[in-house]
Amino acid sequence: MRILTAAASSLLLLVFGASYSFAETGTAAGTPLNGKLSFISDSFPTPPQGKELKRKPSAVHIYEYDKKPLGNRAPFLFVHGLRGEYISAFRWDKVIKKFTSDEQFDSQYKVYLLRYDSTASLSTTVPEFRDTLGNLYQTSDQRPVTVMALSLGGNLVYEGMLDKKTNDKIRLLFTMGTPFRGSPLFSENWVKYSMYKNPCFPWTRVDHSFAYGMYFAHNRNLLQDLGWDDVDKTIPDIGKFASRLPLGPRGDLTVADSINERLINIEHESFDKKKLIAYSGYLLNPYMLPNSARFVETTIMAPYTMLFMKVPAHLAREHPVLKLLNKQISTTVPSELAAEKAQTKFVYQLNDGITPVASALFLPSGACDELRHESDLSKVRGAADVRLARVFRNADHLTFIDGYRPIHAPVAVRDELNPTERPKQIFDWMLDDVLHAAAPGQNTLAKETTALQPRED
Repeated sequence: MRILTAAASSLLLLVFGASYSFAETGTAAGTPLNGKLSFISDSFPTPPQGKELKRKPSAVHIYEYDKKPLGNRAPFLFVHGLRGEYISAFRWDKVIKKFTSDEQFDSQYKVYLLRYDSTASLSTTVPEFRDTLGNLYQTSDQRPVTVMALSLGGNLVYEGMLDKKTNDKIRLLFTMGTPFRGSPLFSENWVKYSMYKNPCFPWTRVDHSFAYGMYFAHNRNLLQDLGWDDVDKTIPDIGKFASRLPLGPRGDLTVADSINERLINIEHESFDKKKLIAYSGYLLNPYMLPNSARFVETTIMAPYTMLFMKVPAHLAREHPVLKLLNKQISTTVPSELAAEKAQTKFVYQLNDGITPVASALFLPSGACDELRHESDLSKVRGAADVRLARVFRNADHLTFIDGYRPIHAPVAVRDELNPTERPKQIFDWMLDDVLHAAAPGQNTLAKETTALQPRED
């Protein structure tokens, strides 16, 4: 048991920690921006490697992916998520290779990467980000920066953009699974109470509770910065609870102590959501099925789940970990009012293992209440107020950077919010949207439209 619980403490630690090789990109011709030709000498280093990469960053830094001149191109900045600062190319290697192999992208953009301490509070990293982005903007001849961010990185950039001067320097922000409204996973007592109420076996409660407690003891910033904002009034008011088992879940769950007031406060600040292109995914799980079908599936699939999900997760394999976390979020115990309104106690069944779909799309408060089942996605289509929202079925939190989808899932994936568009591989979705997205009020790189159109191949 000690071996299993110790291994379980890394359930989240390596969620963002796969290794990819680092490589430079090819050369492509540039095209004028705003009729202006400029050849600027770049002043940023390439990303650190080896021992230097393993050192904790002391501040927010920008690197250029390769040493090819900026020329007349625009800056394109990739921003990593949790623990991405310790991985080659900060986990964006596959996406960058896909993008820079496209002649149109490579002629329009030069790739830069942001590195920051993802375990630090956003109150520390956001001001540093604003200063660092300003440096990139000035070095790039004051050309607006296009940003693509994963998860926590999206929170960093979005909160940076609440400053008007920073917002004006950013052309568009693409976010992948960013918890704009936080996540129930980062609401400590709420998750522990759900562990206390849900698991069938006592040792499961101890195992999960120990792993969760160990991890967040070293990542308090996630609890402080990204707890759920309770936009849908789902956090229950329970009070004190305690397992009789040693190391079992215990805590004091109240709405007042659990709600993320920080997120609520900044959500009231002015922000141009038309600069935001938000991607979300969700994993299929038994809690999306009717009661009878759910019982049959969980019973029959128990050996498979143990062998191919629980054991690999305890060995810190990322995608099995996300499947376990997907189930953990799905079984988060809601308030009685929220469960009655949703007509299900599984109110967060649509999540990617870290972020509920409603949070990743930064839905307005009313629309969050409407999104409980797959069938509700049609209601969200007209309610999303970002520039472009996309939702991908059977995709987890890391699909956007490694392309992985569960076994037997086709490589091509459909956007559930725009089902008439043809299915594509996830990196093709991302590249097409980058190439065809004009910033609000601009028509420099693409024709301005109210809805982005897919590229014809």
